[in-house]
Amino acid sequence: MSACALLLAGCAAVQDAPRLTFLCPSDLRFEARLYQDMALLEGLRGHAVLERAASQGGAAPALVYADPTVRAHFGLGVDGRLARLDYTNIPAPVYCQRAPTPGAAEPPPVSAFGRPGPRPPPPPPDPNAPIETNIHLSDGRNGPG
Repeated sequence: MSACALLLAGCAAVQDAPRLTFLCPSDLRFEARLYQDMALLEGLRGHAVLERAASQGGAAPALVYADPTVRAHFGLGVDGRLARLDYTNIPAPVYCQRAPTPGAAEPPPVSAFGRPGPRPPPPPPDPNAPIETNIHLSDGRNGPG
């Protein structure tokens, strides 16, 4: 019984990246989870998984994530609380500000969580796929000379 309690306590100790809420113009908002290698965005228009991209110049290195439809820059501004979204089908960038968290006057600057993001498990193996072995079935000579 105590082993089960310890196992459950260990599972609860595994933390995920915090949800960062951003407020944009026109009453739009989205939540982001930033990891070392990816960002997960959730908003009214759906869910997006962005891979980490190289930062393009600038005074301070920003957290940049992208996919074919959007490029997101996090940690911008003097206090590091702004995000810039560059959509491929919208000519002007969209700037969003991090919303304050309940119980805090000012949200801390944006930073990436200290581990890689969640990845789906690999697909199961195909039961009909051929299996490679080192067994040869032939009448050829097997040996020196």
